[in-house]
This record gives sequence, structure tokens and C-alpha cells, in this order.
Amino acid sequence: MVTFYDNYKNFPKTDCGYCGCSSCVTALRKFCLGEFDLAECVYFKAGKYRKENFSPSAVVNNWWSLKPGITYVLPCAVDPKRTALEVYLSYPENLKYGYFDMITADKIIYLYFPGLGFCPSLGIANLVQGGRDVYGYANGQVLCRLSLDKEDALWQLSRLTRWLWGAVN
Repeated sequence: MVTFYDNYKNFPKTDCGYCGCSSCVTALRKFCLGEFDLAECVYFKAGKYRKENFSPSAVVNNWWSLKPGITYVLPCAVDPKRTALEVYLSYPENLKYGYFDMITADKIIYLYFPGLGFCPSLGIANLVQGGRDVYGYANGQVLCRLSLDKEDALWQLSRLTRWLWGAVN
């Protein structure tokens, strides 16, 4: 199965805007959803890239059936003296392109925040600070482990989501 990230690795990545999209990520995302023809891109028009090399069926987003809000607050499985908390940030019908754009986040913010790492191919951001783990997923799910208590977990979650807010679709 070809993923969105597989397509993106071979894309122009110039963000020139000549096609009418704000970035190459946006153009590719719209192509995968059937809303954009790659022939509009100047690099495809010039023959530097071939449309046949890109899969329009690449997975763009992940859906879930839960309502937004806190899913659970439990003792952490890693250390029962600590707290784990999970949150979903938006309804699926609002997530045509996913929630967080991990490719853009990786490009623009990972250098500025120590302890923040990305895996754009899987759509995951991870913040490790003070012995706590916070994971943000492209579908809008955020998970915090090893927090001191519920308030600490909420603080860690809000910090990661604020940092990733610039990468919301």
C-alpha cells in the first residue's frame, strides 16, 4: 500500500504556489482526494515528474468513531503511580485532510523545541520532557503517559497541541 508520505518523498517540495495551492503538501493532499490534477503543477507540465508515479489512492486521513473530548484518565500502564490521559480533538466530519499535518510540522518547528520529535510517515509527534511522554497523532488523537496527575497530563497535552497548532489542516 502506498502511503501519503511515500508520495510526498518523491514530490517537488518547492511550495512555489503556481498551481494555486499554498504548498506541495496541500497539492498532493488534494490530488489524493481527487480534487486536484497534477497537470496543474509546473514541474509536471515541464515533464520533470510523471503523474503515473504517484498513487491517488494514498491514505490521507484516519477516522475514528469517538466524540471529541477526554477518552480516559487512568493510572499509567508503565508506572501505576503516574497518570495516562487520552483526548480526541475534533469530530471526524471536520477532518477531511486529517488534523495535524506532521510533514509541515516536521519542516517548520522540530528544530525549535527540544525533546520534540516527528515521524511524518506514521503521522506521529512525540514530546519527551521531564520523564513524561506525549504523543500527537495526525488524526487529532493526543495521548499523555507518565504524568504526575490529571492536571499535569492536561498541561502536557495542551503544550504539545499548542506547538503543533501551526500544523493543523
